[in-house]
Amino acid sequence: MSYIHYGSTNFNKQLFTPIKNHEFLSKPKGGLWGSPIEANFGWKEWCEAENFRACNIENSFKFILKADANILVINSVSDLDPLPKIKPNFPVNWICLDFEKLIEMRTDAVQLNLSNDTSNSWSETLYFKLYGWDCDSIIIMNPDIIQIKERI
Repeated sequence: MSYIHYGSTNFNKQLFTPIKNHEFLSKPKGGLWGSPIEANFGWKEWCEAENFRACNIENSFKFILKADANILVINSVSDLDPLPKIKPNFPVNWICLDFEKLIEMRTDAVQLNLSNDTSNSWSETLYFKLYGWDCDSIIIMNPDIIQIKERI
C-alpha cells in the first residue's frame, strides 16, 4: 500500500519525533502522519470538506512501508477492545490508546480506516470513540519502516 504525507517534500529521519501519549487527546504526540493514497476519505479530502487548508501535491511525498512492518489496522470499534489504553483526563466516552505500550509491543504503525466503520449508533462509531482522528490515516511510530516511494 502507498501512502502520502502533506506538509513536506521529503522525509528526514533526524526530524522524527518519538511517540508519546497525549493526556488530553486520542492521538499521540510525535510520529509521522499520512493517508493511504487510495483512501475513501483521506487527509486531503477531509481538509477540502472542512476548508481546513490546501493539500498541495508540490508540498508532499509518497511512501510505502517495509514488508516486515508490524501495522495495527483498525476498521471498527471492536478492533479497539484488546488494545492497551490510557485513562484520558476528560469526562467523555472517548478511547485513548496507549501508544507507548503499543511501541513496547513492537507495533510500528497504526492505520485507522474510518470509512470501513459500519456502526449504526453515532456514539459507537470509530469517529466518536477516537475523536480527533478525522479521516483514513496512518501514524508511523517507527521511522525505520518508511521507504520513500517517490518525490512528487
